[in-house]
Amino acid sequence: MSVRFEPYTAQHVDAVRAFNQRIAPWIDDPDLAFAEHPLDMWLPQGANPDIFQETYLALEDDAVRGGYVLKHQEFAVNGEVRRVSSYRLPLSEGIVDRNYVSVGLLTLRHALSLQPLLFSLGMGSMDRPVVKMQKAAGWSQYGVPFYFRVVKGSAFLRNIAPLRTSPARRLVADVAAATGLGSLAFGAIRLVRRAPVPGSAERVLKFGPWADELWERCRERYKLIAVRDQRIANILYPENDARFLRWKVTVGGRVAGWAVCLNTPMHGHKQFGEMRVATIVDCLAEPQDAALVMGAVTRELEREGPDLIISNQMHASWSGALHAAGFFPGPTNFIFSASKKLAAALAPWDEGVVAGHINRGDGDGPVHL
Repeated sequence: MSVRFEPYTAQHVDAVRAFNQRIAPWIDDPDLAFAEHPLDMWLPQGANPDIFQETYLALEDDAVRGGYVLKHQEFAVNGEVRRVSSYRLPLSEGIVDRNYVSVGLLTLRHALSLQPLLFSLGMGSMDRPVVKMQKAAGWSQYGVPFYFRVVKGSAFLRNIAPLRTSPARRLVADVAAATGLGSLAFGAIRLVRRAPVPGSAERVLKFGPWADELWERCRERYKLIAVRDQRIANILYPENDARFLRWKVTVGGRVAGWAVCLNTPMHGHKQFGEMRVATIVDCLAEPQDAALVMGAVTRELEREGPDLIISNQMHASWSGALHAAGFFPGPTNFIFSASKKLAAALAPWDEGVVAGHINRGDGDGPVHL
């Protein structure tokens, strides 16, 4: 097998379509496929030079046998702004044909040859093949903490899959939901766990100069953080996308931080069933203001009518802020995996990784939410 790598261009469209069709029966997630055309992808190359994606294809003659996506973006690494890339969507025909099982390792090596400061995010669990491959290659990994806050107890009990894994558990959950005991219990927990919120959260349509001023205050407060000035925030969360709820949080006239949220009705979701799930996707503040921002945004987000609010936050201050706002920890499927060179910049790993600000706004963005 002789494989070469080329950037995905219009001449590869038919071969990409054929590849997607060959692997589709072996994949349970329709999003695990390359875009039908290189310009169809999120953040296409050429649209914005500061943040964009490009796809590299593993080709045998004219046939696509795999490939991957790089999302390029500027990060502050120990205060210094550098280009860091997210390694996304590594696909290989090896899942269908054992003759191509080595394509996965070849794609990882090719990506590292282009960008040594590389990370992956999400991926499901530490047991996934791509995570194991990265670990074997010397990457460092961390499960980004997951937190949840139940707003409507009955809906939560009727839908949350991890609590309904046996007939007995389903019966107990259904009884608690039907009698209202679940709603009473979760309501009492919210009252006990609700901290005073001195901040004021204002809905905004876009990010303005105030976001630049906040970014300059924050950039050196985190060991690793993607540039989050107004330009980048408005690209990631554009004004014309009605899905995004944007809040600016102020205290005494001072901008303390911001958050971007979703409020999504789920349908047949494997974890959340038919619940309306609100997600705190992205946020920014100095670490000492994290609890203030999270508390103010949670208060406003509850008024949007979700059944459940969730968030993944890596930095210790933001995890603590979620706890202070009445959230509980749950099992995470959101893995942060850093290449050797990126992990070295965070050394020592156990301390450095929780000093980095990573959440659903990084990597793939708010997919499946």
